[in-house]
Amino acid sequence: MSARSDAIVIGGGLNGLVAATYLAKAGRKVLLLEAEEILGGSCRASAALPGVRASLGAHALTALDPRLVKDLGLRGLKFAARDLPTVALRPDGHHLVLGRDAHASARAIAAQSPADAETYRRMRSEIFALGRAMRPLWWDGLSDAFSDPLFSRLKVASATAFLSNLESEPLKAAIAFDAGMPMQSGSALALVWRAAQEMCGLQGAMAMPFGGVAALADMLIIAAQAAGIEIRTKARVAKILADSAVAGVSLDTGEEIYSRAVLSSLSRRETLLDLSPTAAAGFSETARLERAAPLTGDAAILFLLNAAPDFGAPNGRFLIAERLDAYAAAESIAREGRLPDELLIEAVVATAADPSLAPTGLHVLSVRVHGLPLAPEGGSAEIIKRVIAALERHTPHLRERIIGLDIRLPYEQDVFSGERLAAAYAERVETPVEGLFLCGTGAEPMNAISGRAGRLAAGIAQAWLAREKRA
Repeated sequence: MSARSDAIVIGGGLNGLVAATYLAKAGRKVLLLEAEEILGGSCRASAALPGVRASLGAHALTALDPRLVKDLGLRGLKFAARDLPTVALRPDGHHLVLGRDAHASARAIAAQSPADAETYRRMRSEIFALGRAMRPLWWDGLSDAFSDPLFSRLKVASATAFLSNLESEPLKAAIAFDAGMPMQSGSALALVWRAAQEMCGLQGAMAMPFGGVAALADMLIIAAQAAGIEIRTKARVAKILADSAVAGVSLDTGEEIYSRAVLSSLSRRETLLDLSPTAAAGFSETARLERAAPLTGDAAILFLLNAAPDFGAPNGRFLIAERLDAYAAAESIAREGRLPDELLIEAVVATAADPSLAPTGLHVLSVRVHGLPLAPEGGSAEIIKRVIAALERHTPHLRERIIGLDIRLPYEQDVFSGERLAAAYAERVETPVEGLFLCGTGAEPMNAISGRAGRLAAGIAQAWLAREKRA
């Protein structure tokens, strides 16, 4: 039995660190429990590649909450690349470069489809305008109803349907990459969420911090320590103690730690089905979560190279996604536990923007593979073989340049849905268990490295703690 805290935060990843720090700065006694030996979660640097600072969690940032930099004093956060363009790779070498300059992008599109150039310009303008209007919901957690007719249409529309007015398959496939599952109802709104984000003061930009996202994690660890949080690593939570309300947690060692509130960085399913007492979530919520078991996820690979890969295009975010139909085919095949015939790949040459991420003379190619089965046939070896083959169609001789690699297989995350995107933050943060809150990626509108869920969950928990104390 351990002393009582105001709040226990489960998980020392980005959102857990953010939530704990905000609560501590508000005067709460906070205990952060991390199962692994090292803090940082998916943002920490690869342990399998000595001297490499790149992370399997992300090669760049698209949705970091701007409030964190000011509120938590992250003044050392600097960026090696402020605005990476999207490059849709084509087998014929006529790659499609889509940057934030809508006019330049339209000219690039016109070279392949003149009709699409004007359609894209209009579509992008509508999405960016709606994204800015949606920031009170997605940035500040406000739940005011939106009457915008485009919002009403997109929250039930699929990205596939929204993109149907475009002619070019490579263009549609490139835009759809940001839609999660572009065939699903509400996935069109995911494009708006992406356009609502801001990096380095630029709307819809992708940015790379100096030192990678691991540098961001390091800064948050320092901020958490400075706030006076008690941090325990190698402390795996086995159970959340609760009856009518949360009472604390039990570790896998049997130790029980008591607390007035618990904030979990884990998914909603893991928190309520695996850690909470049986039926604590209630019948309807338990049944819904059991039905919503994820079958697919994204794999991440870091390739350490002795020579830089050449994609024949400006450095950017390289996409391999030729057809919109490939997304539907990939999901269908992945649900059977098989690897799709056409892999959907996002790749960034991280060291092109920040050479410090690898030892001198070496290069890091960071890859994300979208929509794979959680337990693929052939495991990591088959994924690596297939990814290298797909990449070598665009950057020859890649295989002979690889001197090391690290891979993260697909894992369970909260399932995408249009309802999740359109919901207020309180609906994703709060749970049926009194005093139990979610502060991880699943509390975000989309799975992303943001920190916003941690900040807003801390605010909701702080308000609950204040009310509970008065009661």
